[in-house]
Amino acid sequence: MTLASFRPWRRRPTPPPSTDPSRPSVSDPTRASAGAGPQAVWTTPTGAPHDFTTASREALVEALVAAGPGHRTLCEGWQTEHLAAHIHLRETSALAAGLALKPWSGPLERRTRELGDASTGSRQYQQLVDRVARGTAGSERVVTRLRAAAPVRRAAQAANLLEFFVHTEDVRRAQDRWAPRRLSDDYADVLWEELSRRARLLYRTAPTGVRLVRTPRTGRAMEGTATVVARPGEPQVTITGPTGELIMHAFGRRDHALVLVDPPGSALEG
Repeated sequence: MTLASFRPWRRRPTPPPSTDPSRPSVSDPTRASAGAGPQAVWTTPTGAPHDFTTASREALVEALVAAGPGHRTLCEGWQTEHLAAHIHLRETSALAAGLALKPWSGPLERRTRELGDASTGSRQYQQLVDRVARGTAGSERVVTRLRAAAPVRRAAQAANLLEFFVHTEDVRRAQDRWAPRRLSDDYADVLWEELSRRARLLYRTAPTGVRLVRTPRTGRAMEGTATVVARPGEPQVTITGPTGELIMHAFGRRDHALVLVDPPGSALEG
């Protein structure tokens, strides 16, 4: 299903700009560009990591809105409604333990499939995407109250930063024609910082040593470390690319990550 053929879906009106300078404005013109093509630009004001997480959620919601229900994603077997169900359940359901505990993975997968299958209509899909937009707000579930504790909340915000970025691209890059979003420097820096923290976990099963090398945007002098050893060992494979592409590779979207893998022919190549 293409956006052009999906007329019953109605985009929610854009809220007015935020008057709080610490928060990204959802009226930023980039909000509508999450599902766009080569000219898509992603910019956010400088702020704390949780501000970028909020903005990343908004970009994901925009991508889901632009695609509508029934749109394929990079997550095998999932259409947009199943991806939205996954995001909602991982934040609000006790079944989210299935993401880490194998005995719970079956019930989580079944519930994700059921909720997605029940959300193929335009009204049901809109309701589900609205839940994704709200996150844990308004939920009285025990799991939500636990997530509200400061240490848990900070960990969830950090995890969501990358999760929302990847799932936005899962929607965008499943299209026949796509191009990477141009990330603002401050947003790319925050993403790189979080990827650096999680790199060893993400590449823990790699068959070789792995080194990530971040390339700066043209004309920009990059601050901070541009190299991370994701997995020690020899032989070592070097993966080079912009921050967003390195994230996609690290999360297993190798066929849709625009990176350079050296040496060529490595098992880590897409």
